[in-house]
Amino acid sequence: MALNPNTTGTVGFPNAIAIYYDKKLLERLEIELRFDQFADKKPMPKRMGNEIKWTRYTNFAANTTPLTEGTTPNGLTLQSVQISAIPLQYGDFVTLSDFLIAEAIDPVIEGAQDVLGYRAALSADTLTRDALDGNVTDQFANGVANEAAVATNMAASEIRTGVKTLRIAGVPTIGGEYQVIMHPAQSFDLQGDTAAGGWLDINKYTSATPMLRGEVGKLYGARIVESPNVKVNAGAGSGGADTYHAYMFGKSAYGLVDLAGQNMKMYAKQLGSAGTEDPLDQRSTVGYKFSHIAKVLEAARAIQIYTLAS
Repeated sequence: MALNPNTTGTVGFPNAIAIYYDKKLLERLEIELRFDQFADKKPMPKRMGNEIKWTRYTNFAANTTPLTEGTTPNGLTLQSVQISAIPLQYGDFVTLSDFLIAEAIDPVIEGAQDVLGYRAALSADTLTRDALDGNVTDQFANGVANEAAVATNMAASEIRTGVKTLRIAGVPTIGGEYQVIMHPAQSFDLQGDTAAGGWLDINKYTSATPMLRGEVGKLYGARIVESPNVKVNAGAGSGGADTYHAYMFGKSAYGLVDLAGQNMKMYAKQLGSAGTEDPLDQRSTVGYKFSHIAKVLEAARAIQIYTLAS
């Protein structure tokens, strides 16, 4: 018996085919954020004004003049430097319709909170990075004069030079070592440097020192942390190459203000919460708000290392 040539398939009858929707949302790419962990965090209580100040006393030079017998020397006058900052507010929100909330298969409000939460964290990390960029001690790879002349990748010698500079300046370490934030591309070059005989991977640490977020290893008394959010200047190096900025810190290089209850807050306004501004309960909003200020406390306590990357 011959087969029926008029077989009905999925192409000819598409309305009968349900579309399967995977309710598990795909993970979004989120870079790792590191710049907050090495700052001096200064609390700012409520109702204490809007400006915060850090105070640092100025050192006296060495005294090489002996006392004259029977003569009282001139006294010294204390001097200090004050660094002031005023926190600024940042925020965003999205508006969701009642139809979207009611009909969407995905939990839209939760998804919006997740996306905006990452934007808030990325914004705060970038603000801190930008406060450091160009405001600390410059170190151009291979000792060239400026960023436009930078022509070499990150190497062990750059870490060794940075550590030497901080030690000569008398910059205290953070927990016994200096801290470095660099791009993964710079870390790749550093770990491939055959001269980096002192490199120690994190899985070879013998002490019980707590790990830093993003830490990948140690070299010449500096702990290396990776973050894709370091500054990259497109075409700023020799021959139009991109330059990558790594940051090496000692103690109290930069500060962040910890405002009581205002550092980061998420908001979810339900349908109808706007009163007469939303008379038909058609809109819901999700947003965030935070106050932030980052300030370099002493340029000599941090080094910005400019390199290329392979």
